[in-house]
Amino acid sequence: MDLTMTSVVAIIPHYQKEAGLLSRAVNSVLKQTCAEKISIIISDDESPIPALDDLKANGIEQNDKIRVIRNQNGGAGPARNRALDIVPDGTDYVAFLDSDDVWMPGHIETAIKALEYGYDFYFSDYMACDHRDTSNFVRIGSIKTEEHELLESKLHIYAFKHTALDHIIRRGNVIQTSTAMYRFAKFSKLRFREEFYNGQDFFFWMDIEQLGATFVFSTNVECDCGLGFNIYSGAGWGTRRSLQRTKNELKIWSSAEKIYPMNQLQKKSNKAKLAGLQKIVVQDIIHRIIRRKPVDMKILSDIVKLQPMFLVNAPFFFLNIMINKLLSR
Repeated sequence: MDLTMTSVVAIIPHYQKEAGLLSRAVNSVLKQTCAEKISIIISDDESPIPALDDLKANGIEQNDKIRVIRNQNGGAGPARNRALDIVPDGTDYVAFLDSDDVWMPGHIETAIKALEYGYDFYFSDYMACDHRDTSNFVRIGSIKTEEHELLESKLHIYAFKHTALDHIIRRGNVIQTSTAMYRFAKFSKLRFREEFYNGQDFFFWMDIEQLGATFVFSTNVECDCGLGFNIYSGAGWGTRRSLQRTKNELKIWSSAEKIYPMNQLQKKSNKAKLAGLQKIVVQDIIHRIIRRKPVDMKILSDIVKLQPMFLVNAPFFFLNIMINKLLSR
């Protein structure tokens, strides 16, 4: 591939309640060391602060390199899909950036160099908004460089020797969406699964792997994740939306075991994850009963449909929780 002709489309789904975040993200794209290769599609998900207003207020105008589309509100996955639908033919790569995150200046250049080793999907280390003392790879510890093949020491590029499926199911997802870039020309039909309220990114990584994609990464910190709009804001423990949040998590992992072929270790890990979520449901119900809060029976019914064994497991979880409470006194 002639690197001078390489083209990248940066897709930014936008739904924010704080002014200036989107413009900050866009400016981080415009400041890339290879900015001339990049065009931007901003997918406005009926944001309370419209994308065009945010950009205009910060001196950024639409042009042939920056396009804004406005969609009916549906979440980040559908918003990314609407942008993917209009990526120009001939585009080499697509990179994702959330509207409250910023790229480090060399992110796209490093991603291109990594993918030119013959790989299909790139990701990097990043700084999380709620952990400012160390990078995510270091904090979580699930990326051990000695388990991967070093391709370039200067840019800390490694061939990913695990599978995305195994990493997500057994170790926890380490791929932050705002660090991901892939060969769009090779996987132009792939889209985020819109049937999931959250977790669409997990499925995208596993889906692209199922289609044959090979992964490469850098341990460089190439993204700074911000604290913008969170779909689970106000869904903390004991709140009205906490049971809905747990149901959504159950849907993700119940579906994963049906969609993807798993080995015995992966099945065991996923089963433990589902059991842990079922126990959280019981804890949530106990919390509500003690405090005389309503239990949403529709959500509870949905949980039973997702996990029929919940009816069998719930009494055991209840006993376990109550015994632990008594012992802790």
